Amino acid sequence: MKLLYKTTRDYLIASVSILIFTGVALFMILQKAVGDEMNEQLELQADEIFANARAGNFMDAPLIRIVKVSTQTTPGITFGDSLLYDHIQKEFEGYHYIRETQKIGPDHYQAIVMTSHIGWDQYYLTILYIFLLTAVLLTGSGVLINYYSNKKIWTPFFKNLKNVRNFSVSSPTELQLYESSINEFKELNDTLEDLTKRSRKEYLALREFTENASHEIQTPLSIIQSKLDRMSQLEISEQMAGYIVQAKSGVDRLAKMNKSLLLLAKLDNNIFVDKQEIQVHEILEFQVRNMEDLFHNKKIVLTEQIKTAIATSDKYLAETLIYNLLSNALRYTPVHGEVKINLKNQSLSIANTGVAPDFPSEQIFERFTKSQLHVTSTGLGLAIAKEICLMNQWELSYQFQEGWHTFLVKFA
Repeated sequence: MKLLYKTTRDYLIASVSILIFTGVALFMILQKAVGDEMNEQLELQADEIFANARAGNFMDAPLIRIVKVSTQTTPGITFGDSLLYDHIQKEFEGYHYIRETQKIGPDHYQAIVMTSHIGWDQYYLTILYIFLLTAVLLTGSGVLINYYSNKKIWTPFFKNLKNVRNFSVSSPTELQLYESSINEFKELNDTLEDLTKRSRKEYLALREFTENASHEIQTPLSIIQSKLDRMSQLEISEQMAGYIVQAKSGVDRLAKMNKSLLLLAKLDNNIFVDKQEIQVHEILEFQVRNMEDLFHNKKIVLTEQIKTAIATSDKYLAETLIYNLLSNALRYTPVHGEVKINLKNQSLSIANTGVAPDFPSEQIFERFTKSQLHVTSTGLGLAIAKEICLMNQWELSYQFQEGWHTFLVKFA
């Protein structure tokens, strides 16, 4: 639940709870106050009736009467409610009465005085309507004021949250934050700006080091490879020849890794900005034909279904993406295995048979992630493929199901 809705909901619950409590208390207090006032008025009238009776004036009116009762009747006061039929309105009306018995001389007299009232049910209903109207207006206005006030206060925060979510240290522009008049939000903005600046500075330093290191390593690798080639042409022992072959294999792997790291550094630096419309089907067919013999040597059954597809990208990156996916299928498909290539509806699917990965599948696009069965792999091919898709805003996904590894690229 969003913070704005949660605070509004909490305010509404608190307001309704307080209003219900105060409403019940108001009903009880008013009932007691009105009841006490009516009782006082009735007692006063009853006292006047008995005073007149002692003077020999016995009053008798529709709502006031005094009658002689048995001497066995105990003197005292009783309050109660009654209903009398109103001939004009033709309905029963509620009345509150006092019944008081006093001794006048040797006899006992009982006075009954009645006063009309709207009845507690009607009384409660009238107050309830007034109270509900007041509660709805008060709560409704409070909720609206609270909602729009909080929305105005939190708007810079939500905008900054969106900017932070979309920000990347590899972005060429710095993080842009909206100003706020709230001190806590100002402190948060200052903290975020300082954090992103330091992260960006560290990232740029690391990126520069990676790129420079890759360039510097490339030269001595070329020299070592050249010297090993010349040594292999000399007359040497069989043991020495084995050492040279192993050394060349290590140098080739290191050169390949260096080339991959350099490409990743260029992708991070967003160097490939020359995008153009490319014929994906032509690139795919060209790559498949180049690797067809390699698939044939492993006796892999290759099934192709290639239809026209056009996308926007740097051509070299598109070639690298397709080459890496095909190389991955070639490397991890066992002998007599099967590879299916399907290009249609602006999506490329490359599926191959094989054993399940010996690492979590969600790590397959992470750098240096590779199977223990292929230790000679650099573990960078799929990471490069993922970065190329991210740069072009394409979607690259992987799944393993029923013995099939499937990579799916959806071109934007």
